Amino acid sequence: MIVAVAVLSLLCLGNLLLTLGLARRINEQEPPAVLLPPGSVVDVALEPPTLVGFFSPGCGPCQERLPDFVARARRAPAGRTLAVVVGDAADTMVASLTGVASVVVEPRGGTLATAFGVRGFPAFALVGEHGRIEASGSDLASIPQLVAA
Repeated sequence: MIVAVAVLSLLCLGNLLLTLGLARRINEQEPPAVLLPPGSVVDVALEPPTLVGFFSPGCGPCQERLPDFVARARRAPAGRTLAVVVGDAADTMVASLTGVASVVVEPRGGTLATAFGVRGFPAFALVGEHGRIEASGSDLASIPQLVAA
């Protein structure tokens, strides 16, 4: 009986060490991209530079990052911020964005989300000359700020 408990304990310890090692390797990996990477070109007519944000109603991280996006939109030059709400139009989300950004509401798989290769929410991009994405990601910290002159 003592031998069986000792062997079982060693197996559990080995399993724990293996699990911890796998968890560490997973944490070291970069998160998957939520939209096209910098350097990609989108076939969308936007005045450069333009900050673009993609949001989805019911998305917790979208609600968390919405105030920062609105604040950036207020500081940006007029007409240089585009907010795309994908899915059912959430009145509160659209209302928060209206007046500070151009707002487009489109269904899943819509034209803009497809053009930017959106695979997760929220997603942000800074679009420069000739539709080239200068920065992109799921966090505004990785996107340079636009400031009105």
